[in-house]
Amino acid sequence: MTPHNAIHQRTRRLLNAFDINHSSVFWVVFVSTLPTVILLFISYFQAIALAKADLDNIIKIATSETNQLLEDAEVTLRRSNLDLQTADNQTAVNLLRRKIYNDFRFREAGIINKQGFITVSSLGLLDKPIPESQTMAQFDPKNPELQILGPGKTRLMQEKSIVFILQGSGRIGGTYLLVDPAILTYFLKVIPSQDLGEHGFISLVTTDQRLLSSMGTAPDDLSFDLQNSSLDTIRSSKNTINRNIKIVGGISRSWALRYWLQNLLVSAPLTIFISGILSYLFVRQLRRVNGLDYELKRGLAENEFEVHYQPIVDLKTRQCIGSEALLRWRHPQRGLIYPGLFIPIAEQTGLIIPMTEWLLEQVIQDQILLSKRISNFYTSVNLSPTQLNTGDVERLIQIMRAKSQDSRAMITFEITENKLIEEQVQVVQDAIARLKQLGSRFAIDDFGTGYSNIAYLQKLDLDQLKLDQLFVKGIEHGSTVIQIVDSLIDFGNRLGLTLIAEGIETEAQYQYLKDRGVRYGQGWLFSRPLPLGDFEQFLQSSET
Repeated sequence: MTPHNAIHQRTRRLLNAFDINHSSVFWVVFVSTLPTVILLFISYFQAIALAKADLDNIIKIATSETNQLLEDAEVTLRRSNLDLQTADNQTAVNLLRRKIYNDFRFREAGIINKQGFITVSSLGLLDKPIPESQTMAQFDPKNPELQILGPGKTRLMQEKSIVFILQGSGRIGGTYLLVDPAILTYFLKVIPSQDLGEHGFISLVTTDQRLLSSMGTAPDDLSFDLQNSSLDTIRSSKNTINRNIKIVGGISRSWALRYWLQNLLVSAPLTIFISGILSYLFVRQLRRVNGLDYELKRGLAENEFEVHYQPIVDLKTRQCIGSEALLRWRHPQRGLIYPGLFIPIAEQTGLIIPMTEWLLEQVIQDQILLSKRISNFYTSVNLSPTQLNTGDVERLIQIMRAKSQDSRAMITFEITENKLIEEQVQVVQDAIARLKQLGSRFAIDDFGTGYSNIAYLQKLDLDQLKLDQLFVKGIEHGSTVIQIVDSLIDFGNRLGLTLIAEGIETEAQYQYLKDRGVRYGQGWLFSRPLPLGDFEQFLQSSET
């Protein structure tokens, strides 16, 4: 099996093993759905956050109103203790009624004596003291703070009430106020955002889990864990407010998301439009990058590449003494594709190595024909820094030995200035030495535009420096460029390297370089890169 066939078979196996279609489909789907997924997530959590914010606002208002009620109740009871110390029963009833009439939130007020009996009530005079109800029996006469009892009924007020009761002084055992439980949540009904849905609720709960008042559907078990409740969204007032009352609220997740779908109907078309644009751009990029990646493998396997030769001439005699081999890709649909598009992709994917090996095989094979016309004719081949940095040149050595047979191939390897070459200088030195044993030479390509480091260039066994066409084209445009060109020429001469100027297009450029002692050059002034047949005709016309 010839080395050429071996390269083709290896490339075919690589092509079959790599399924670009699956990867492309995945990335297109991913990019096209990403905006929609992001929108869903953002809008979902935004809807939940807004619902929780509304719930927090309701609880904040409820907390403020409840605190105010408790403070007003305590002030009323403490004043009553003072006002009622010396009042007879009828005067006490009148005082209590006045306080009830002045504040609609209180439905009854009264006095408890030291024995725990109700003696006076705002409802009227009592024939005799009435024993405490079961609810008021929980009153602790030794506790000086405002106490909250109930909800429950008293012997006088048969409607369920919440009892605010305060320790008395003198002949008074305590004073109390009764509050309708609905008073604790009535103000919530006028809040525009108080609609909590079918399963929503706002509840006022004591720390010992007594439900004082509730709006909506409160859970049966008031000992629920606020972090692990069966309800989807729960909020609570921070710690406990004033007299050990906690306000909790909850809404269902479905209620929190009731406007979510409506908002999606507005934003979804925009998202789909953006997704479409991203998909189009991504598919376009895939075709340019991943598509070329895949087609490069196929093109190499199907022998779609060809070599074009650009003459290198002696500037003194204008006779062709060599050439630079340039790779061209003749795509079956796209036509001729130039290296600037596919070489960077080949570098990234590692395909540059089998491509270089294929190019070297073709060049050595073509030299058999070209050397018959011109003696000592050489061809330069670009060598990737990737291959040189690894020192993996064994395959190149095998090709040169197999193709050149008894004679040595006249090959010059062009390498581009690269920081990695400096970092792997010992490996690069060894690789260069092995290839030079077979008669090859080495040149620095595009000198002056890449990573220039004089110290490491001196460590490499080089033969040529190729002045980049950027400087050659600037010769006619200013003294600054000319100074740079002169410096590069002097630098090459000091190192004892042969200078080759690239990109010569005008007689003025040619004349200046020749006068400055540059020995060789190439460019469109002499010829553009040519296929092998046309290049042979060029050599024939050059001889005549």
